[in-house]
Amino acid sequence: MRTSEEIYHRIRWDPRFDPARFVLGVNVRGTAPKRVPLPAFTPGGDIPWHRVLFIEADGEVVWDRAAGLDRIDSAPVGRSRRPRLLRAPSFTAGTPFRWSAGPDGRTGVPAAGWRAAPAPAGTASLPGPARLRVLTWNTLWDRYDSDRIDTARRRPLLLAALEHADADVIALQEVEAGLLHLLLSAPWVRAGYTLGTDPTGRDVDDTGLLLLSRLPVREAGRHPLGPHKAVAAITVESAAGPLVVAGTHLTSDHADGGAARRQVELARLAEALAGIDGPVVLVGDFNDGGRGPGVLPEVRDAWSELHGPADRTPTFDPLANPLAAVSSLSGRAGRLDRVLLRGTGLRAEAAALLGTAPASVDGLFVSDHYGVTVDVVVDGSTDPSGEPARPAGVEPESVHPPPAPGHCGTAPADPGLRTAPAGSGVPEQSPADPLTRRVVSRLRDALPEAVLHVVGSRRLGCALPGADLDLVLALPGVVEMSAVEARVRAALPAATGLRQVRGARVPGLRLRVDDRDVDLVVVATGDVPATAAVSRRAVLDTAAAVALSAVSDAEELLAAVRGHRSAFVGLARQVKAWARVRGLDSAPFGGLPGLAWTVLAARTVRQAGDLSAVPLLRQFFADWAAWDWREPIALHPSPAGPAEPDGSVAPVDAGTDPPVQIMTPSAPVRSCSGQVSAAGRDLLTRELYAGWELLDAAGAAPEPPPEVLSPPPLHRRHAAWAVLTVRAVRGEAFSVTLGRVRGRVRALLTAVERAGAAEPHAWPRPFERTPELTRYAIGLGPTPPDPVRLAEAAAPWTAGLPGATVDWLPGGDVPTLR
Repeated sequence: MRTSEEIYHRIRWDPRFDPARFVLGVNVRGTAPKRVPLPAFTPGGDIPWHRVLFIEADGEVVWDRAAGLDRIDSAPVGRSRRPRLLRAPSFTAGTPFRWSAGPDGRTGVPAAGWRAAPAPAGTASLPGPARLRVLTWNTLWDRYDSDRIDTARRRPLLLAALEHADADVIALQEVEAGLLHLLLSAPWVRAGYTLGTDPTGRDVDDTGLLLLSRLPVREAGRHPLGPHKAVAAITVESAAGPLVVAGTHLTSDHADGGAARRQVELARLAEALAGIDGPVVLVGDFNDGGRGPGVLPEVRDAWSELHGPADRTPTFDPLANPLAAVSSLSGRAGRLDRVLLRGTGLRAEAAALLGTAPASVDGLFVSDHYGVTVDVVVDGSTDPSGEPARPAGVEPESVHPPPAPGHCGTAPADPGLRTAPAGSGVPEQSPADPLTRRVVSRLRDALPEAVLHVVGSRRLGCALPGADLDLVLALPGVVEMSAVEARVRAALPAATGLRQVRGARVPGLRLRVDDRDVDLVVVATGDVPATAAVSRRAVLDTAAAVALSAVSDAEELLAAVRGHRSAFVGLARQVKAWARVRGLDSAPFGGLPGLAWTVLAARTVRQAGDLSAVPLLRQFFADWAAWDWREPIALHPSPAGPAEPDGSVAPVDAGTDPPVQIMTPSAPVRSCSGQVSAAGRDLLTRELYAGWELLDAAGAAPEPPPEVLSPPPLHRRHAAWAVLTVRAVRGEAFSVTLGRVRGRVRALLTAVERAGAAEPHAWPRPFERTPELTRYAIGLGPTPPDPVRLAEAAAPWTAGLPGATVDWLPGGDVPTLR
């Protein structure tokens, strides 16, 4: 039997459990055990572990000290019904609370009170927008100038204003015990709102933050920013899907070094937001003097969107509001309180201020700040590609044809390679090779509730010999990877090297079947049917939407070359073969991924049409050798900038964007070439020019000259090498060690460049390989750094990678690379 401490940390960190659904029974002398929500329990705090008597989940005991009971793993209770948006480690899980006038369901004692709110069943995403009103208000606490701000009279005025505002989510700052008591006692709060925390806990007293929602609250969480500063967040269920609303209050200039502390808090706030997948409404008092929290990525100010960026309407005005004059240091008015939106599916429809006039006949204002309300539209009416949303489970025929008989409607007749019906406008798929068919068929039979997609080069028909088989598995509900791994292992008993991918944003498996590596990405679709996951990926979290976009990327590419399919497949194969032999084809090593090469090939085919193979390849080199890399490259015109006649995007500021930007074909649109450095861009341009010159010199030859598919003269380019050696680590599979190191090669390239290597080139294939050792060569250019400088640059990189070493070798000591 495990200890209460072990069980606590298991629940707290294992993503399969929802901490908000657990309660600890704590020994209290002379009375019945006290039930403490697990998120409210502080390890190492006032309650020692030996006083934890039992642990319940959903009202069922799963651990009991006296009875020797430990069934946390076998009991079906307490499990996460859907992936959390407020995930650890960014957020510490909290428990929402709601007023209950009836008896306690566990004890039968008819005692009304604020109790842990039951998890909502969920609101189905509907084909249309959801509207909600968000309110933020700094309520002016009584800690300073209490004799000048008339708190006892203001608080009832505040409650009346909040009730009249009719807001769906209320975010308050500077809440103290007296105000909290009034709120908890207000009939309209008890009848309609859920609190984002335990009202008897320490959260509100510590930070002054309180969230109230009359929408169902799926989860709650907190992220610390510093002493007495935090982000309080809840995930609410809207008709268009889950939405995170977060409230904060940053340090003011009353504190020593207030401006510097705000910068630190903003940086931590950005980290917290980065851990949230999906749309976010961030509100609060930012104390920024009107400049706006510019370091927060991808957020828009709702007030500015509606009233224009030049509008400076203050939310704190010492000239108009006597309470603000009491607390102001400078006497300047400013817009300190904001409603910020993150996510393309959010837009502001209306915004207004509250409390801008006295609330009593003798001129008393509600607070020194004005409240801000914004009516937000959560747009669930379009999928990421801009198509109208469809009812759950309904897919466009061009993406998913009718299911084969006997397969429960979850898989197509062709295992994984979907063939569009006649007249759909989507090109018919090429037949899959036997190994792909065998793997997909067995996985489909083992996971009948899922939908399996073949993606990448094998989906497009342009795979080179030895290419991986890339699969995306859409699985309804919550994914338990150990269970998926067991079912895959049973379906493919001859597979070798089967392992889970660690550290990826979306879980997955890697394995080898016969002579082919297989990458299986597993996407949990939650309440969205697996058959509808691709078209409705916008309602899933960002990581899941990106994984599923591999399917829509392939569909977009094939649709773009409609009528020129053979030309595209032939060119894509030639280009990928050329990139491989020139060492330009590996994203982890600073090259371009396969998707980027197919986008470039599709663009050339769309503009050049059905030229024969050699002229088409020459046109490819001509198109991209002369390309101005300050311009992002999109398959179709993109909203990132005004479209040019050929479908490109207008140039952007080269000082703020990556050296190469090749955009994915479908939403969520993003660059797939961010790993290419300035040196990598220059190498790419040089190689494209070299290919163009070779084909120009060949004239009308029916085949490309052999030099096009010959390795580059690396020993003439590089006077020395950085040799990366990866050795097996005891207790860990070598494939895991190697994968972790390969994932950090781009960071090593950056360190090598800083050491003075102006033209580094990491060759993506090892020149030596044994079962327990692999060696890669990184060319250091014609004027390489000396061994000492290389060692100094590589030391911080190798420090965190057991089994990896980097050594300096002169040019002749590395064999010919192929």
